[in-house]
Amino acid sequence: MSEYKAENSPVNQERIVDGVCINPLLRPGFDSTKHSDRSDMELTDWWGRAYILEREYQPSDDSYSAYVQRITSVGADLGFTLQTESEWLVLQKKSRGAFLASYPLGKAYTVKILNSDSWDRSTSKGSYPTLEDALINAE
Repeated sequence: MSEYKAENSPVNQERIVDGVCINPLLRPGFDSTKHSDRSDMELTDWWGRAYILEREYQPSDDSYSAYVQRITSVGADLGFTLQTESEWLVLQKKSRGAFLASYPLGKAYTVKILNSDSWDRSTSKGSYPTLEDALINAE
């Protein structure tokens, strides 16, 4: 487990809106660490404190060739069938359209909180189409 540093503390985050950290610099492994393995300082700093992660649409693969490489290297073992390039392009367009239907401004704002709802990660309180909506739900 990586060390919890001062730069990971909520008070040292670059962007804080209405007391909520936006895109905080969390310790590597923050969302894959049992609560019992966390340092006292990390628990004191983050337990019960909501934060927001902002993200834009990101396709699962940057190109068809990257998709082919991924599927042929690991996907075949999982039973995935390789799509044609035209099938892949249609799926990419559909996926982007679904994201934009939910997040018309092109960004999703996910509210998370470290609490007892999960034993080894933060809990998602939902994703919202605007920062304002996310801030309301971070309370």
